[in-house]
This record gives sequence, structure tokens and C-alpha cells, in this order.
Amino acid sequence: MTQIPSEARTSPESELAAVVAEALKLADAQLVINKSFAPFVFMLDTDGSVHRGEVPKEIQGTMPPDPLLSVKLTIDLFSGHAENLLAMVAVLDPQAGKNEDTLHLWAEHRSGISQIIRVDFTRKKFLKHPTMSDPRVEAQQPYVWADGAAPAEEWWHEGLSEQAIQDVFDLVGAAVPFGQDQLGKNGSLAPYGVTTDLTGEIAHHMSYQEPTEDDEVDSEESLQLLTDGFRQGIQSLRGTCVISDVRLTPSNGEGVALDALRLHIEHTEGLSMLLLKPYEIDEQSRTVAFGETAVMPTPARVWSA
Repeated sequence: MTQIPSEARTSPESELAAVVAEALKLADAQLVINKSFAPFVFMLDTDGSVHRGEVPKEIQGTMPPDPLLSVKLTIDLFSGHAENLLAMVAVLDPQAGKNEDTLHLWAEHRSGISQIIRVDFTRKKFLKHPTMSDPRVEAQQPYVWADGAAPAEEWWHEGLSEQAIQDVFDLVGAAVPFGQDQLGKNGSLAPYGVTTDLTGEIAHHMSYQEPTEDDEVDSEESLQLLTDGFRQGIQSLRGTCVISDVRLTPSNGEGVALDALRLHIEHTEGLSMLLLKPYEIDEQSRTVAFGETAVMPTPARVWSA
């Protein structure tokens, strides 16, 4: 954890600039060692301490190709902490495999300053510092601390009919309580699915597999079986939800791993998104408590081309 000195915190502008500088230092170090890095966020609290969060490796591959959208979704994952923070800076390495590329930073201060910062760089050989350009800064509308703005997780409403939005709520409303019940009873959850048909009727689905010699079931195979089954019946469906029990682990091996429900929701109107709901189970009462839900786009598997 880094501490921003008081002399660097004389104004909102200086606070944000200090966090950006620390974020670029880490990006530089990661590029020296690994030539790339996972998206991360630096968060400045009221005591001047900078905390780091990193996108779990399980969802890094689901980030959209548009770097501006990806860096905003990166900051979305940690926006639940915003009420206790002064500033947040998300950093994205597009990891396009190119030697010459552009870092994208979303920098925001609760005072209303919001910026997209782009830094061109050239990847070097192992243990060589990249060559970085001067930052290009563009003012943006506030995103994390936007007064009166729609919650960040509601981006998915855009372009959908009222019926489609209601279908999504119905799918989540059917899937999450069932998952919560199974977690409380069994401590884990086998993959299962929920669908809404052309009349709006909700149905639950499970895939059957023979357990292995260790009495275990291949979760990935179960997910694929569910997806294949939905694809076969696609003409009679409006929406699908495939839910599974996952463990979110920081790719750098640091920090705390989280258990989470993972919901992949698709709709015939073109929506495909992931919901990640971290959870904890009370050992005595078996009560399941959910944390902040992360929402992000992901490639379609049922309504895929």
C-alpha cells in the first residue's frame, strides 16, 4: 500500500495527478518484468493511502475489445468502494500483442474531475523499460461520482426493449434465489440454467453427468451441455441464464480470493453479459450474504454467430 504525502494533496487536481503517477509507475514496472499486465485500479482513501485492486483472471478474457469501454468496466468492478474514496484510477494494457501500443487510464476524483488518459508506449525486451510518450488527457463526464446518473451496472439497458429488460430481471430473479438456497444447504452449487420462452414462462434446467471415480462432476462440461441444449432450442427462447459457482483469484497471486456466483445472461435482442456476485456463507447459520455485483459484457455462446 502506497501513501501519498500531504504536500502532494493540496487540491483535487494534485491528488488525482499523484494517483495517476503511482499507477503509471506500476504499469512501467509490470511492462519491464512481464511485457504486459492485467487491468488494475488504484484507489485513494481519505487518509491518503492508495489501495490496489486487480481484475480477476477468470474474467479478464471477457473484457470487450474497445479499450475505452474496458477501462470503464475495470473501474466499475471497484466502484462499490467509491463512497469511502477520494479518487480512482483504472489502468488498461490492451495486450494486443503489438510492440507499439497505448495504455488507457480512467482517472476520476469525487470533486468532479474525470479524465481519459492515453499513453503511447513501445514494449521492450525482458527487463527493459518501455518507451512512453507524454500523456494525452481528455476531460470526460463524471462516471463513478456522477450525480443523478444511472447506476454503472445499468449500461446494459441501452438498445433493449422494455420486455427484454423485464426478461433479464425475471431470469436473475429465478436464478439467484435458487443458487442462494443451494449454497446455504450444500456449501456449493452445480451448474444449472434458467430460460424464458416466447410466452415469458420461466423454466429451470440441469445437465446430467456421470460422476468421476472421485465422485466429482466436470463443471466446464456441465456448462457446455447446458449451452448446447439452449442452442438447440433457440427458436423457442427469448432469454437464457447459465449460473455457476466460481472462485475469483487475483492473477498476481496477491490479495484475497473470493467465491462468487457467475451468471451468463443472453437475450435474443442481442444482450450477452456476465454478473459476478461474490458471496460468503456463515458457518453457523448457513446464511448466504452477497457482496457488490459486477456487471460486464461478454461474447455470446447461445446466440453466437
